[in-house]
Amino acid sequence: MPAAGPLLSRLRRLADLLVLEPVAAPEPGPFVHTAAVHTTADLAASLAGITELSREQGFSRDPETHYGDGGCSASYHVDHRDLPVSLSVNCNPLRQTVAIAVSGLDCDDAYRCFRALERALFGAC
Repeated sequence: MPAAGPLLSRLRRLADLLVLEPVAAPEPGPFVHTAAVHTTADLAASLAGITELSREQGFSRDPETHYGDGGCSASYHVDHRDLPVSLSVNCNPLRQTVAIAVSGLDCDDAYRCFRALERALFGAC
């Protein structure tokens, strides 16, 4: 049995080498809530309306508008002034649609902001 001592020691060292640190839980991705509606409004009216409504709902930080399709459609993005929540809106008069997406790392904040915007934009459907 004298050989068991060195063998046991080697097995412990091997086991120590094989023990891995626990893998950290992945960071949660953002929660995203979306909706779309049919509209016959032109691009200028859609952007003006969404800008006004989003400001009323607290979305006023770092607004950006990006135009596509030769200026016939646009995407509008803005962050909430108090919450870590963002709003993205796609206005496409050629497809006669307006789509909104509200995202954030906290599901409750994102959903609450989404529901308020959805009601303001589309009414109680």
